[in-house]
Amino acid sequence: MNIDDPSSSEKTSFSESLANLEFPGWSSVIVPDLWQQQAITALKEGKDVVVQAPTGAGKTFIFENWSRLGKNSSQAIYTVPTRALANDKLAEWRARGWNVGIATGDLSENLDAPIIVATLETQKLRLIRGEGPALMVVDEYQMIRDTDRGLNYELALAMAPPHTQLLLLSGSVANPQDIVKWFSQLGRDAVLVKTTHRPVPLEEVLIENLQYHVPSNIRGFWPRIAAKALAEDLGPLLIFAPRRTEAEKLAAEIARYLPNPNPLKLTPEQRKCVGETIAKMLKSRVCFHHSGLSYAARAGVIEPLTKAGQLRVVVATMGLAAGINFSLRTVALAADSYRRG
Repeated sequence: MNIDDPSSSEKTSFSESLANLEFPGWSSVIVPDLWQQQAITALKEGKDVVVQAPTGAGKTFIFENWSRLGKNSSQAIYTVPTRALANDKLAEWRARGWNVGIATGDLSENLDAPIIVATLETQKLRLIRGEGPALMVVDEYQMIRDTDRGLNYELALAMAPPHTQLLLLSGSVANPQDIVKWFSQLGRDAVLVKTTHRPVPLEEVLIENLQYHVPSNIRGFWPRIAAKALAEDLGPLLIFAPRRTEAEKLAAEIARYLPNPNPLKLTPEQRKCVGETIAKMLKSRVCFHHSGLSYAARAGVIEPLTKAGQLRVVVATMGLAAGINFSLRTVALAADSYRRG
């Protein structure tokens, strides 16, 4: 299905709003990197932009450049693949004083705000009806290749109305140029902006190279691995498990066997939100994270504690791989190696 080029009046209106922005309340001037400036310029010219950059390189800055303090009168929808990431962005931008709304399976509020943080599926019908915003950001757009959700992503992008500019962000797409070609076939004017610079280097650590001798009273494969990692200053530790049940069982096992010299003290309100089982884990500074948790437990207790660096080990399903900003240093994959004993 071909989509006509956006009208010049619609493009000019949005481009002018970008060019005329003021940035009150910012105490310092942030100078964009060259690749960021290229993306910003392309947005101002009314083009769709596909950004390929490593984690931590500053992809979100491209969006924030025109929407600082949420003062842009043109509405933008910033879509993310998980509710956890939506909660993270909402908290981050509201803490800056931005006027931000949210639309996820858990929560829907302030939908007239200039910025809406949302899971993409909540916006699909709006796009199909031709009621898209001035700008739609698709963060972690590699989800278009996802077996379960990829069709929704493809449909939403294909049906985005002509007046809606698209900004796609990812660090893990092998062929981003194919997305640009696809947009061109849809009648859209898109450019690709890439950088390979990685501000946060990655380092592989082999388990067998960890020298710490684990006491015999720490039983179980993953409790012993967690003990080794923490003893060698590789914590906090994030372990990815394949399913919710494995995440819960593994977190409980680690909390049971891992020594706990500094128990975490929860408030009565926090204990009520998470329940006694999770509260007991949190006392050991260990917990699990998945979308089956209640909103109050996940966004109100577990995520803030993790962001504050209060937890030693978090066991999560792959939803957290989408990029939520947690204070974690080491990542381990338990998908194929999870075992007990």
